[in-house]
Amino acid sequence: MGFKDFFEKVNNFSNEKKLVEKFDKNLSGVHIYAKSKICDGYRLYDGKLINIEGKIIKKWPYKNLGIIYNGRYIAQKGYETKEWGMFDLDGNLIWSRDDLIHHDISISENKTILTFLKEVKKYRGRLTEFDVIAEFDFKGNLISKYSIYENLSKFQKFHKKLLLDFPKIPFIKKDFAKSKESIWGGNYDYYHANSIQVIPNNKYSKNDKRFQSGNLIISFRHGSMIFILDKNSKEIVYNVIYDQIENNLEGQHMPQMLKNGNLLIFDNGIYRKWSRVIELNPITLKIDFEYKFENFFSKFQGNAQLLPNNNYLITESEKGRIFEITKNKEIVWEFYHFEKKNLKNSRFKESFGKRQCIYRTIFYSKDILNN
Repeated sequence: MGFKDFFEKVNNFSNEKKLVEKFDKNLSGVHIYAKSKICDGYRLYDGKLINIEGKIIKKWPYKNLGIIYNGRYIAQKGYETKEWGMFDLDGNLIWSRDDLIHHDISISENKTILTFLKEVKKYRGRLTEFDVIAEFDFKGNLISKYSIYENLSKFQKFHKKLLLDFPKIPFIKKDFAKSKESIWGGNYDYYHANSIQVIPNNKYSKNDKRFQSGNLIISFRHGSMIFILDKNSKEIVYNVIYDQIENNLEGQHMPQMLKNGNLLIFDNGIYRKWSRVIELNPITLKIDFEYKFENFFSKFQGNAQLLPNNNYLITESEKGRIFEITKNKEIVWEFYHFEKKNLKNSRFKESFGKRQCIYRTIFYSKDILNN
């Protein structure tokens, strides 16, 4: 689908009737609605590991993209800051680097650290940013890089032209020639990779090499595309794009494969203006589970995680909200960020006074601290 067709179709979703979800902008902290149905364990957000009552169990000075693995905490110091590193569980710094990573940190099948860097190339006369998959060992040494730019023709085989492929950017009135330079040095961002996840063992692993454990799921917000790369060759073995699924994929975040073989996706709906969480069958492209409500919306961030008790933990990022639902879509636990945006914690004056965002939340069982 070309961009002209795309913009003509956007309005088709605006009149869809959906249930209205309760959301209280005045709430703060933890709210428990059905304790017996909550998945007992910890939730990690903004460098804080909390229990279901909201008590902080552990806290680290680096707050962005944090993950816990094998007795280590790995994170970026702050949103788009040029510093990231590794801590022990008591908050002691083991090493740090000054790379400007972005959007995600994951652990590969070989127990290496995966994240994104960027490189700026001149593309069709424009200074354009392209993502780089970077791999580090647990001592902080760079092992390998995979450049999206150097493999661009391989990805472009699977999609029609994006905005930056046109000599003049169509359908957009804003003067892109005067775009401000980003912190990476580019004026434009081609794919805007926002997630790299590693495929676990699943129902397709043994019989379908596309979904073998260890392969990498890459999410591109621009173009609303998900690709799977072979863990060894880095060749593209699978993709699903924008209009291949019902009601379209729009600026999604954190696609991950579940043990049942489905892709769990936070579908932001940046054009239709409502979000949803879906389980997508990667073979049939049918939606096996969908959570959506009229005012459930996070335009540019968000994530969902399937919990050990088959509940879902959902981060509605831009409302600073985390909540847990059952398969029947009952909200059993909810958390609202305590802080409001101000000059110290936000770069955007127009958002001052609103609740602070929560980029993502990750559930960990209580034995995570036993290593």
